[in-house]
Order: sequence, then C-alpha cells, then structure tokens
Amino acid sequence: MSQMKEGIVQIVGVAYTYQISLAFRKRKTSALTTHHSSQHQDFSFFLKGYPETVVCEGENLVLRRDPETGTTANHWPEPELAVLLGHNHRIAAYCLANDFTAHSVELRGRTSEFDGTFFGKCWPGSCAIGPRWFTPEEIGDDSKLDIGLKIIRAGQIVYNHRYNTSRRRYPFSDIPAMVVKYASEFAHNPPPSKIIQIGSDDLLPTGTVILLGTGIIVKEQYYSRPGDILTVYSSKGGELTNQVVSF
Repeated sequence: MSQMKEGIVQIVGVAYTYQISLAFRKRKTSALTTHHSSQHQDFSFFLKGYPETVVCEGENLVLRRDPETGTTANHWPEPELAVLLGHNHRIAAYCLANDFTAHSVELRGRTSEFDGTFFGKCWPGSCAIGPRWFTPEEIGDDSKLDIGLKIIRAGQIVYNHRYNTSRRRYPFSDIPAMVVKYASEFAHNPPPSKIIQIGSDDLLPTGTVILLGTGIIVKEQYYSRPGDILTVYSSKGGELTNQVVSF
C-alpha cells in the first residue's frame, strides 16, 4: 500500500462547500421525483471510499459502467483540497484530491432501491489523493489557496482553470462536526452513501480523510474520456496527476 494511504480508515466527501456546486446540482435535479440533497439542503456528505478504492499519484482513475444500463457513465473530475483528521477532529495534514464522479449516475438521486450518490461516487478507482501529505504549517492559510485542474487530451492541454478557497461557504475546520451532525439524521436507516464510521464520542475517527468540495464544474466537452490525463494542482500542494482508463 502507498504511504499516502497508511492509517486511512475512510474517505468522506462533502457537497456544496462552494456555491457553484450547489447551484449546478439544484438546477440539474429540479425535475427529479427522487430525493436529491441539493433540493433540500445546503450541505451534504457521502462515503467516497476506503484505502483499497483510492489511487495515488501516477495511478489510474477508472471510468465506471452505469449499474442500470451497463453503458459507460458520464464522468467529470472534481479538483479539491483534502484533509486528514487527527484526534478530536484536528487537521493533521492536507493533500490534493480528485473526487472523480460518475455524475450521470449521481444526479439521478436516491430512492429506497437505488442510491445514485453511492453508485456515482464510490467504486475502485473513483478517487485520487496526493502527491503527498503536507503539514498545516506547509499549507498555511487554507482560506487563500488556488486549486487548479488541467486536462490533457491526445497530447494537448484542452482545459486549465483554477478557483480559490476563499470562495468556500464554510471554514474547513467546521466541516467534520457538520458531517457528524448531518449523519445523525441517518442513524437508524442510512442509505449506502451515508454509512460512515463515527465513534461513540460522536467524532469522526482519526485517519478519516475528508474531501472538501470543489469550486469548478467542467463543461460537457471536458467530461472524462479514456486516455485523458488529469492534473489537480496548487502552489502549496504540488501536482496530483492521474490517467483515465475504462472499467
């Protein structure tokens, strides 16, 4: 196992940290008859995976098949900052992340029989973290970071955009407690996307990684294709590069 993944117990993603993500999903799910959190809340979380489903620098992200149709789903990269939690929700380290999402599945919403968030967010090769862990001292002020995404397709840079964490809707240090509070609503019958580990002390365990959301929504022409090379970058967090492959 890569040293990046040593000590990780779970990977949890959060949604709507940035207004662009909430607005896009609210618009795309406005006609759904199924449940989608963007229609009812301005914060959400989901299980993203475990060490065995996550890849690191230089490894492949995997396009998944739609579990209902069997065809390859539409995917996009989501460039993010991630944190590794220590004791009592302390941020022990930071890294970059790619919350690779089968959004044509995720945006389908949730019923008692089908959890679109789970199937659209969590499978082997659905998340990348790296290139290494950075200390809080190395990162400095996490409210002033540029996070970028570069897409190389057939040898050409076809996309290169950045956002700044100053656009976040919540301080990152508040997010672990927000996850725990929201998870309490699913305590008795959680759907697959909400089954995460929470200790008897009502804290996320040490070794939890939280993906902190994205401030970029890529357009259709940049949806991921086999062979695409995706790089998430930041001046304080280095570069996280992964190639996209078919399932």
